Amino acid sequence: MTFTEPTTYTEPTTCPEPTSPPGQSEVLLVRAGEGIALWVPEEPPVDLVDGAGPQMSTYTFVATGDNTRGSLAVVDTVVPAHNGPPPHQHADADESFYVLEGRFDVWAGGKHFTIGPGDFVFVPRGTEHIWKNAGDTTARMIRIYTPGGMERFFIDIGRPAQLGEPAPQLTVADVRRAEKVAAEHYGG
Repeated sequence: MTFTEPTTYTEPTTCPEPTSPPGQSEVLLVRAGEGIALWVPEEPPVDLVDGAGPQMSTYTFVATGDNTRGSLAVVDTVVPAHNGPPPHQHADADESFYVLEGRFDVWAGGKHFTIGPGDFVFVPRGTEHIWKNAGDTTARMIRIYTPGGMERFFIDIGRPAQLGEPAPQLTVADVRRAEKVAAEHYGG
């Protein structure tokens, strides 16, 4: 057996610029408090009184189709008690849920789940589903759409969120805007 001296490593004086292969996304870093923050209307009550409706949800998109080259959209979703969207489906995207705080009821594909912190659900595109905050306090989850692009719908139906302010109460104008945009995006 022969002993070989270890090779001496010399630190380079400059670091080469990182590159991504052509056609691939760049590395994306979104710091806490960054992203596209929106106040989004959920399912309105039948007896909605203008400006006295339930508090709107806060959606913060940390990844979008634009900054992931269409790969996915990721939204940090803060939902007031007993709130959530009406029954719906996405013909063009799968949707996944990962709960951070609180509990959510999810109905999808003929199944019902109550999910809590650490639970994950995948809903394939074309599957009618609904989710609601099942608790009496605010709940939070990360939602992932594959591919990206769903953020455009929420940007169109929502209002820009004001940092540090609570979400406003749902108004009739919010509901009308959401109905109009949903008809444009999904027909009906």
